[in-house]
Amino acid sequence: MKLSECLRKGLIKKDAGVKNNVKSSIRIAVKFLNSAKRNFQIGEYETVEIMGYNSAFHLARALLFHKGYKERSHHCLAVAIRELYKNEQKLSELIDTFDELRMSRHNVQYGGYRVNKEEAEFILNFVGNFLKAVKEQLE
Repeated sequence: MKLSECLRKGLIKKDAGVKNNVKSSIRIAVKFLNSAKRNFQIGEYETVEIMGYNSAFHLARALLFHKGYKERSHHCLAVAIRELYKNEQKLSELIDTFDELRMSRHNVQYGGYRVNKEEAEFILNFVGNFLKAVKEQLE
């Protein structure tokens, strides 16, 4: 799906008022990342993936809000930020990983997929890097 289709279907909408939500979305992302880290310490790796995705989701929303859009679809969120930030090389790579994490989280949450320690570590590192890149982009 392309951004134009997401817009046409109303899954991404222009809304200048959402620019006020950028900081709160980052705060929520940090909270979920901290939860993921605590769950990692007790070996709850599936929860690390779910919390890590929630954190990355809110970071992606912050990027979308910054451009004056809101989402109604996790898939279209990835489509939109990929298009809106296509000239930001560092973000582009992270957005691709975010989209992969979106699909993986779905398999964990709805399909019973198991997550090992190495995958959980990767997720924590990714979300930490995504947080740093989003903050840099928005400053």
